[in-house]
Amino acid sequence: MKIGAHAVEQKKTVIMNLSAPFIVQFFWDQLNAALPFTDVMFGNESEAEAFGEKMEWGKDIETIAKNIAAMPKASGFRSRTVIITQGRDPTIVVQNGVVYNFPVDLLAPEQIVDTNGAGDAFAGGYLSELAKGSSLEKCVHAGNWAARVIIQQSGCCYPAVCEYE
Repeated sequence: MKIGAHAVEQKKTVIMNLSAPFIVQFFWDQLNAALPFTDVMFGNESEAEAFGEKMEWGKDIETIAKNIAAMPKASGFRSRTVIITQGRDPTIVVQNGVVYNFPVDLLAPEQIVDTNGAGDAFAGGYLSELAKGSSLEKCVHAGNWAARVIIQQSGCCYPAVCEYE
């Protein structure tokens, strides 16, 4: 809460990941207390569904993302961006109240080795472009690219030669 209050006071960006459905289920009070300070929220479809169930919003991912984005914020100087990944299905982003769907470049099933770390890789790719001031489209592209690379590896590691497309 101290970090959140400091971020609001200093107009800094707070980024959070829903991390796992059990966070919503068992640590709701802590999550709900931190949410007003959150400017960018990452999650996947199962985490979003757990949030939607808790809030009684149903299971529609776009609706859940839009509702999370509209929840009260401690600062009034920027809206909350919500990014929900859905594996092979489009990445949903809500920014300034607008819902965007970004397609995912699919891999052949035999190219998928291990999906552990895909969400973290997505967040890292997205944030690398956000830090450079890139467009939303470029941020999502970088996130999807990083996730696509990581799921073709065993464990959470990048190949020896890996160049961003």
